[in-house]
Amino acid sequence: MKEASVRTTGEAESGFRSRRFWQLAVICGTQFLVALDYSIINVAAPSIREGLAFTSGGVAWVLSTYPLAFCGFLLFGGRVADLYGRKRVFIWSLAGFAFASVLAGLAWSPAVLLAGRALQGVAAAFIAPAGLGLLQAAIPEGAQRERALGIYGSALSAGFVSGMVLGGVLTEFAGWRSIFLINVPIVLVAGLLARTYLDESRDTHASRRLDITGVALATTGMVALVFALTEGERYGWSSAPILLAAGIAVPAIALFIWVESRKDDTLVPISIFRTAAIGAANLVSVLLICSYGGMLFILTLYLQTHLGLGALATGLTFAVSGAIAIITGIYAGKLIERFGLYRVLLSGIVIETFGILLMVGLPEDYGLALVLIGTSVNAFGHILALITTSIAGTNGADEGRRATAGALINVSQQLGLAVGVGVLASVAAHFTAASGADVVGWRWSLWCAVGFAAAAIVATVLFRRRFIGEIT
Repeated sequence: MKEASVRTTGEAESGFRSRRFWQLAVICGTQFLVALDYSIINVAAPSIREGLAFTSGGVAWVLSTYPLAFCGFLLFGGRVADLYGRKRVFIWSLAGFAFASVLAGLAWSPAVLLAGRALQGVAAAFIAPAGLGLLQAAIPEGAQRERALGIYGSALSAGFVSGMVLGGVLTEFAGWRSIFLINVPIVLVAGLLARTYLDESRDTHASRRLDITGVALATTGMVALVFALTEGERYGWSSAPILLAAGIAVPAIALFIWVESRKDDTLVPISIFRTAAIGAANLVSVLLICSYGGMLFILTLYLQTHLGLGALATGLTFAVSGAIAIITGIYAGKLIERFGLYRVLLSGIVIETFGILLMVGLPEDYGLALVLIGTSVNAFGHILALITTSIAGTNGADEGRRATAGALINVSQQLGLAVGVGVLASVAAHFTAASGADVVGWRWSLWCAVGFAAAAIVATVLFRRRFIGEIT
């Protein structure tokens, strides 16, 4: 494949707008799709259970298989993209995602549907870091990239929220199979645009030998860890499956770190965490998503089981904050350019924390208005913090490690989601059992979300110099 060529100033000026627009459109569009498929399944789960005769416990695997596979293969996907060509991996992964979507949409048994969801997750784990690496290769560091990453963050937020709404609409009017089959024409268009407008880029200095040991340890450790964190409440934290998963995850991750620190051609060089603000950004990202993801989980329970809202109405409730996040993300780059990354990041986390504080006293009745106000404030701050950590987590990475850096920030977000949901669900269950009231448990879990956000503020202040160093 043709490597990215260096254009003259005149060529860049004449073709900048159209080519850059379509590059950003295809990258952000596919990230929208990855996030969409993360949440679109939630509303359709009851219909899937009935249509394929799933058990109540079995249908839960339809929800968890995608994030398990996605998180488990992210680091592998990022390194493959860096070594073998980000455009090549991006396009082939889109083809894999389309095949997996067809398989899931035409599934004739629970096993086939689960296989389709797993393949979707694996394909997404290659698409996400390859896309972020392509964005970095196409747009140089500075104001232009910051604005592009703002739009990228908006696409992720839009995809996640749209999934909750679109899942309900499609399931009601076209059946549950349509939530998978709708991906196919979108992926075909994205593939054609990618082939036309994206430029190939890869690590031209490293050998193409993959760190197989690192891949095996990272994938095993991440899948086991995410399983333990996300399924702990359902199985019980002291149950055999969770203890077994934790017993696999801890030594696998520890061995992975030990092995990677002693090799040259590694899956993830440990030194990358000391590069610019990459390590600090990943830490703050974990804490942010712990707070945000756990909060959304608790509020979903409150809206549906306590206020009696349907799945579609719940999705529309979150769509308000989603719209605010999209608009904020579009202008986030300009705010960072004017005020600096550190100030925008810290302000965003403080605003996000304030939004949760507005909701910690969830009322017994008539709490919808409070949730709308709180999530709107929270979304404004969260998207600013999410975009700034994405910028800090990818800027400064070596040219040959761009997709790897993108994979790391994605892994941090997935870990944050798993930890946040697991911890807040357990806190809610504990205080609900002690008080006999669901609302009491949810209030305490939201205080826990405040705690995660406060920890993100502390980490941001402690690593202030690293974040300030990102913007001169």
